[in-house]
Amino acid sequence: MASDIYSDLLLRAVFLAALAALVASALLILSMALLRVLLVARTRRVQRMQARWRPILTAAAAGESLADLPPTDDPERKLLLPLWNRLRESVKGDAGLQLDSMAIAVGLDATALAQLTAGTVPERLFAINTLGHLRTAEAWDPLIRLTLGEATTMSLAAVRALLRMDTNRALPALLAQLLRRDDWSITRLLPLLKAADPRVLQQTLLAAIPNAYGVSARRLLIFAEALPTDFAAPLAHWALAAPDEDDELVATALRLLGDPRDVVLARRFLGHANWRIRVRAISALEKVGNADDVPHLVAALSDREWWVRLRAARTLIRLPFLNDEQTRRIQNSLEDRFARDALTQVLLEEHPR
Repeated sequence: MASDIYSDLLLRAVFLAALAALVASALLILSMALLRVLLVARTRRVQRMQARWRPILTAAAAGESLADLPPTDDPERKLLLPLWNRLRESVKGDAGLQLDSMAIAVGLDATALAQLTAGTVPERLFAINTLGHLRTAEAWDPLIRLTLGEATTMSLAAVRALLRMDTNRALPALLAQLLRRDDWSITRLLPLLKAADPRVLQQTLLAAIPNAYGVSARRLLIFAEALPTDFAAPLAHWALAAPDEDDELVATALRLLGDPRDVVLARRFLGHANWRIRVRAISALEKVGNADDVPHLVAALSDREWWVRLRAARTLIRLPFLNDEQTRRIQNSLEDRFARDALTQVLLEEHPR
């Protein structure tokens, strides 16, 4: 009797479990079907929006007058932001200004402001980029906050937007972060820094020198590469005169030299213990050297490091005051086999017969 009851309970439990699994599977299939329907509906809506707005955006970029823009609601503006951003990133000058005017007329600035803190990560990135292009004043403080503590992608996007909005105003506010955060790509920042007033950028970087050490000092000098040579020179001089010599700092500073009056500074490092520094010093002589440096470069052709010999050979044949005949005479006078090989290789590469 007890065995029959136990068997009935077991069968019921199995039945209920199977039923629950069946219901769960049905719900999963229904949810997937619903998601598919929603995805298809969204895709079609995006396609309709793109078909409607792509000709308008293209006409705006081409400079055509857009007196009657179609009305839009906020959901459509959210869908329009990615399309507008992709086109805006591909144009400059008047075409970009036309697209900016159109975006403001449609209300993309307000949509981007609302999306700045409330959207998904891709939506927030589109919002940041839009506000930077449109130079929306109300976005300044929120963007500043985004540069503090946010993940790399988000914070760097905010930095780029602020520099695009007003480089001269943003530099003093962002410099401490720019020097400290090595997760911010310098290659992405340099083109934006080049748009700054060189006097403002120079003074901002010079003011940061007392608090710049190690990595931050090296980043400071790399940012100085956005400056014209005469504005970058004081920063190079500071690094090359530092009592605690940092090889990476010296190497970066030598890259900044471009004034012939700095030739003595470059010569100081031709005999440096670090061969990479010797290479940079020789490269600097290509820009600032004179006829007195020919013996230095000939001596460098016999350096124990192949890269130094190669750099010296390339610099020699690129000096504007040496002609081919003079270079050939130098080649024929070399007794060191390694020096002769280096110069011969470069002559064959750059002046093949």
